[in-house]
Amino acid sequence: MFDKAKIEELYPEAVMIPAMKIHASTDSQLRAACDSGDYFGQLKKDGYWYQFEKHEHYSYLFSRSTSKKTGLQAEKLANVPHIAEALSVLPKDTILVGEIYYPGGSSKTTTEIMGCLPARAVERQAGSRGLIHYYLHDILMYDGVNLVDNQVGNELRYKILEKVFHLYSLDKYDFLELAEVWYDDLYAKVGDALASGEEGMVIKKKTGLYEPDKRPDTNLKAKKVDFADVVIIGFEEPTKEYYGKEIESWQYWICVDPANPIRFEGNGYEGYLNGELYPATKPYYMGWYNSRIRIGAYDNNGNMHEIGIIHSGISDEMKKDMSEHPDKYLNHVCSIQMMEKDSIAKTIRHGFYKHMRDDKDASECKLSEIF
Repeated sequence: MFDKAKIEELYPEAVMIPAMKIHASTDSQLRAACDSGDYFGQLKKDGYWYQFEKHEHYSYLFSRSTSKKTGLQAEKLANVPHIAEALSVLPKDTILVGEIYYPGGSSKTTTEIMGCLPARAVERQAGSRGLIHYYLHDILMYDGVNLVDNQVGNELRYKILEKVFHLYSLDKYDFLELAEVWYDDLYAKVGDALASGEEGMVIKKKTGLYEPDKRPDTNLKAKKVDFADVVIIGFEEPTKEYYGKEIESWQYWICVDPANPIRFEGNGYEGYLNGELYPATKPYYMGWYNSRIRIGAYDNNGNMHEIGIIHSGISDEMKKDMSEHPDKYLNHVCSIQMMEKDSIAKTIRHGFYKHMRDDKDASECKLSEIF
């Protein structure tokens, strides 16, 4: 739990209930839960978890990530004034949980709004992309009644959220969404959701409780197995010489004479034939790291293990930024796609970089969840 005195100092009236963590399920666990009749499902959007709090004098929107400066959850309501206005009709001491996301977008597009200063966030939403959405899937407090402390189960909390959503006419806003739930043929619904391109589905036990900052076995997460969140633990130096097939039109050349290593950008093929120039890889020529990033995850004892290499999906802009500002990436979390993973050796193959996960702490990237 967070420091209550610090919360009151920085965010008067706030409760700040830590996010509950969700198990990444195996297929056998998922099937057993779905077939039991004791669970229901909710789609998981490709966005970021945010907790909205409405109190008598103040309202807040807390992310799940912890600010290194305050030690508390980061607050971002000023980035989404349209959501603040829409939810202002709720009674005081009400707390909702959901995901901020862009329909058809990704966590990266969400970060473009939630990861910048408020004025810039508002400006970006005035463009062609439009207002960012809030996908509501849980309620933790209503009109002063703490549903967590009173041990209200998952299904009943959802039914309360559903009534609140319609009672206060939140359904009139396109940017506010109520999570749909599924009960019947749940295992098939999970497969249909993943096949249609959804991020995943959370399977919740009807009687399960909300356990802040814990990972209860009553909630399971079904996600595409070819995605994972990992920690960037190192970079590789670039290969020096270019050996590709485009040698005749290659643009990056360096003088062969080591005493006079002049860089020449342009068509230097003639100099290459004359033995005056050699073709350099673009990263080496530019002084960047290459596109190979070492990644890892923690075991249950808190030890970091290297699990493979990201070797594609890294733009030139990112290579440049990594080289100039490595601290922005080292020991930070990124989302990857992978073609294959070895659950015995605890390694991945063919890693493809997707985007940074600024909302997630490195300590949350576990070998047990990836494999």
